[in-house]
Amino acid sequence: MRLFIQIRDGQPFEHPILDENMREAYPHIDQNNLPETFAEFIRVPPPRIDRFEVYEGVTYEKVGNVYTDVHHVRVMTDAEKAEKIAQIQANKPSDNWRWDEEKLIYLPPLMPTTGGPWRFDFPTSTWVVATEPPFPSWVLRSDGLIYIAPVPRPLDGNPYRWDEPTLSWVLLNV
Repeated sequence: MRLFIQIRDGQPFEHPILDENMREAYPHIDQNNLPETFAEFIRVPPPRIDRFEVYEGVTYEKVGNVYTDVHHVRVMTDAEKAEKIAQIQANKPSDNWRWDEEKLIYLPPLMPTTGGPWRFDFPTSTWVVATEPPFPSWVLRSDGLIYIAPVPRPLDGNPYRWDEPTLSWVLLNV
């Protein structure tokens, strides 16, 4: 799929046009030999924004001999960072959660290292003895402290849920 953008007074005008739409709206224009009033456009996905960055929008700019998305991101000011940290700290999930100064997040209470098997009970924000595995396929870990899935959960930072019928982790759409 190719994209094009109209050029007026040397500047991109409006938004990129799909090649199919270009053919329909401008049938007289040869897409392989564009007039000065059109240029090829390359779509660039937005960057992943860090916790202390602010996305300020996108502009269309000429880079080399094509037009493209140019995403504008800035680092938060010290005042903005302090306000964001204060907002996070004001939403402590429960009294027994711990604040991680390095990651700037709340962490749940540590799992007990004896007894068990354990599961985390979200309504009470505590570890409780698990009387049975959360799913039939899960087995007790060798130390006897928790039940584990037969397939390790992906460690790519994305949220997953366990799907018992397929015995696999399914990526959540968030």
